[in-house]
Formats: sequence, structure tokens, C-alpha cells
Amino acid sequence: MPRHKIDPAELKKAVARLPEYPAVLTPGVGGGCEVVFPNFAKLTAYGVGRDMAMKAARDLLSAHLQGLLEEGDQPPRPSDPARLIPDEDEPPGTELVMIAPDRGAILRRLGLKRQDRGLALASLGRLGR
Repeated sequence: MPRHKIDPAELKKAVARLPEYPAVLTPGVGGGCEVVFPNFAKLTAYGVGRDMAMKAARDLLSAHLQGLLEEGDQPPRPSDPARLIPDEDEPPGTELVMIAPDRGAILRRLGLKRQDRGLALASLGRLGR
């Protein structure tokens, strides 16, 4: 439940100002990847490959930031990537990446942006092929 009534115009501005956040992408032993966010201790995304892990991380970050905004909370400032210190025991292939939230998806889920029905209908037409 929101702490106070959130003005839609202010909410749109807040979504537009959302920054990208640093994340640590770690390849797994079995070929998958894990993505963790230093700014959000409990956010961890997984994927069967790098691209899937990055997509899952973006979706997770977007949903988390949306939740913060809905509650009336200010998202934290992202850590400076240059100041993040790698762990000595990180596996080879570990990399620091920057992930931007999906602002359009957040606006749609908040009901502040209408989904393009033509695109949605076009996508439905391709499902059976």
C-alpha cells in the first residue's frame, strides 16, 4: 500500500530519472550465469546464458524499482562502478556490467503508458507460425 498518493506526473518524472545500476555477472559451472546487484542485496537473476541472464536481470531490476516507486520510496543512487572492488575468488569470466531499467515496461505496468495494441496484435499473429 502506498504511503501517500503519488502524482502520476511526478511518477513519470521519477521513472524517467531512473539510472542504470552496476551488476556483477558471474558464469556458472554448468554454463548458466548469475547476476547480482551491489545496490540491492537480495536481487539475484539467473539465465542459461549471458544474454538470458542480462534480460532476467533487467526485468528483475525494473520490477524492483517499480515496487520502490509504488511505495513512495526513493531508489538508492547507484554505486560508482570504479569504486567496486572485485572479490579475489571470483571465477574467470566474471564481469561488471551496467544494467538500465526498462522504463517503458515500468510505465506500462504503472498504467502511465498505453501499450501499442497494433504491436501486440501483430505479435499474436506470429505465435502460431
